[in-house]
Amino acid sequence: MQRLVSRICLVCHLGIFSMAAVQAEEGYYSDASYSYGMKHLLPSLITNSKLEYDKEKLYSDIWVRWGFKISENVSFSGALELTDQPHELIGTKFSRPDYPLSTGRFQQSVINYTTDKLTIKLGRDDLLSTDLRPDIFSYPIFADGVKWNYSWQSWNFEHVYQTLPAENESNQIFRRSVSYHHLSKTFQHLTMGVGEYFILAGESTQLDLKRLNPFLPYSLNSHDSEADYYPGFSGDSDNSLIKLFLNWSKQSNKVSINLYIDEFQIDGVDRQVYSDALLLSLSAESEINAMRQRSFLKLGFSAANPNFGQHPGPFTSTTFASFPLFEYTPGMKNLVYFESLTLMGKEWKILIAGHSEQWVNISQLAPSLMNSRTELDALKVNSDSRLTLGLEYNLINYPVNLGVDGWSGSDTGMRLKIQFESNRGIKQ
Repeated sequence: MQRLVSRICLVCHLGIFSMAAVQAEEGYYSDASYSYGMKHLLPSLITNSKLEYDKEKLYSDIWVRWGFKISENVSFSGALELTDQPHELIGTKFSRPDYPLSTGRFQQSVINYTTDKLTIKLGRDDLLSTDLRPDIFSYPIFADGVKWNYSWQSWNFEHVYQTLPAENESNQIFRRSVSYHHLSKTFQHLTMGVGEYFILAGESTQLDLKRLNPFLPYSLNSHDSEADYYPGFSGDSDNSLIKLFLNWSKQSNKVSINLYIDEFQIDGVDRQVYSDALLLSLSAESEINAMRQRSFLKLGFSAANPNFGQHPGPFTSTTFASFPLFEYTPGMKNLVYFESLTLMGKEWKILIAGHSEQWVNISQLAPSLMNSRTELDALKVNSDSRLTLGLEYNLINYPVNLGVDGWSGSDTGMRLKIQFESNRGIKQ
């Protein structure tokens, strides 16, 4: 006898929409969501990227997700998005404004293989996800690739290879890819590790083992071959970054610290002329039980050189369809955020969230000048903040949730939400 679980969710609201994947108990799962409302992105991302949309316009967005187990160790997951948002926001190059839902994309289609020591993902998925990444940073669009992770005793090795969306400059197509690997060790509740990213662009990005070998340092590739340069770009066609990370977890408390090193000036003469390109992010979450109420608290902080992730080569910046790969936005100097969700019994939920950010309009500089200390210091520092309050009510006897969110700060708005859930067990 096998029990199959099907779950369908319908969400209609004004404001920002975010959907978490629905996990089935076993066998098969599916969910569908619909949202209608405004779209919100951080002002720094809007200013320093090519993402264009009308923040006053109301958009429709439909998600359909499904998944099933093929065997004890193999499963499949898929997701389709249909929307009338600008196609750049979901990672496509085409839309039909004369249709109600003008564009769409299969955002996920992946085979998962899992054992006690080895995990493999093959297909389209969020393969570069970071633990505790805050919702305020828009996630990159899912991409096609392969990810494998092997654990042995307290050691863990991970390797990811993904193709990124191709870009066009002066009628020349540039293919893009990113490769990542890390080695980490766990000491009871603490995990420490070091990793590397390698972003490659060119007329073709076929599997080049010299550049993509998971067991060799990517940052040393430039020492044993000539760099590729293209007309109109002052930098070469690859960009490597180092990552140092520390994760601590105990019961319901988690802390994640990530240091990304894109550029670091060692010589004193260079330090006077060129800016470093570093990103430090800290995220934490905890469950608090007080006065018979449960609260979930999230805190975070990111600090970076404004030129972090920027590279003068052909589309070798740390972006994916204009969305940043990591916990930052282009031109960001620092950002702090918090989120508190309190459960008032089984019926009520209270949300309090906010952020404050400082950033510069780095997009007004030529790529070759984005690491100049003089040019960066001359840019005006902008700031924005936002406070959000939310209330949700769960109808215990019905599969319905009602909610309202309101926010004020750099922009002001309101979100109304109604969510329907249906669970059905089928016995065979």
